[in-house]
Amino acid sequence: MHCSIWTYEGDPDDLVCRYEALIADVPRENMRFAACARTPTGIVIFDTCPSKEVFDAFFASEEVRALFARHRLGAPTSVVDHPVVAAYANGSRVDT
Repeated sequence: MHCSIWTYEGDPDDLVCRYEALIADVPRENMRFAACARTPTGIVIFDTCPSKEVFDAFFASEEVRALFARHRLGAPTSVVDHPVVAAYANGSRVDT
């Protein structure tokens, strides 16, 4: 599993609304683990992919870019990615 961390700067309330609208357009079966955190200056999105190669294809996808543009979430302030060591959700390990 691979995690990307996307940072957006701006009004946190507005960005949270845009993120929630975007997530409503994503099929649940495509989401292994995702989270969005409100910060004092915006939001941070944590999203996972099965591998670095899938992450790279996802990040470069015109479909993904169009989805983010449709919800007025343009280029993030920063994107970093790292391999996941362990991930848990609802008491279950979800990275294997």
